Amino acid sequence: MGQQNIGIENSDTVTVIVPVLNIQKYINEFLQALLSQNYPKNLIEIIVIDNGSSDKTVEIARNYPIKIIIEDTVKSPYAARNRGLEVATGKFIALIDANKMPHINWLKEGINALKVNKPDLVGGAILFSLPSSPSVSNLYDSITFNNNYKMVTTEKGSAAGNLFFRRSLIGKIGMFPENFRSGMDIWWTQKAVRSGYLLNYCEKSIVYCKPRNFIEIINKSYRVGKIHPFNQRQNGVSLFSVIIITIKTFAPPGISRYIEYKTITNSQISAIKIWFVAWLSKIYMGMGRTTGLLNMINQKGNHSF
Repeated sequence: MGQQNIGIENSDTVTVIVPVLNIQKYINEFLQALLSQNYPKNLIEIIVIDNGSSDKTVEIARNYPIKIIIEDTVKSPYAARNRGLEVATGKFIALIDANKMPHINWLKEGINALKVNKPDLVGGAILFSLPSSPSVSNLYDSITFNNNYKMVTTEKGSAAGNLFFRRSLIGKIGMFPENFRSGMDIWWTQKAVRSGYLLNYCEKSIVYCKPRNFIEIINKSYRVGKIHPFNQRQNGVSLFSVIIITIKTFAPPGISRYIEYKTITNSQISAIKIWFVAWLSKIYMGMGRTTGLLNMINQKGNHSF
């Protein structure tokens, strides 16, 4: 899928917003990658929002020419992003997570995609950077999560780990809801699309994601599951169907997908092991969906929507 390159102009200022929490082990590498972008340095504003780190994340970040904001009252990456959006000055906004390493052309390609055909939002590619000897959980994470192409093209939403939009959009559809730790990026971008704004996908704007371990996967599955019932209702799914979807979540997944992956990649890890992690992940997602469903029925937290 080729894309016209119409070039960067002096008015194409961009604010990169990054929520962080206890990432001292790779914040140097991450910030160096941001500061090495193939984009005019005078047009880039980088805002790092610390969400209550207890390690040396902030101390290390202060060594770089960036803006640092502390948001430790509301423990949510969306609250952190909102604090960044409140002070952002760029014409364009670029959102990225600190566990994702941007390609050197990440920023240039994302902004160019916003200028070609003038969409309101652009979701970029999220690829996995697997270690030389990946664990079962690493492989499962790379197969399952962060398929931003699918989210943009079929679900009409995008992950905030690689998302571009015009800053003016905030005044039109509002900030991110702050009382959740996962899922509000999909909800917010789907809200934009439902409101008539155009979301495109850019395969050339690439970030590389560090895969999660098992504990991180099940925690992620539970957090994401909690918001699914709200998203489903917002997309017109009946309450009865949401209940059925929630119940079906606990069923074991099919194994063919993991056998096919093992065959294609010639992985030395058994497809059964990947399948078992997948089932445990589904169980925790089902638990999250159950919690979200009960909260929704009891009208808890629904005021944010």
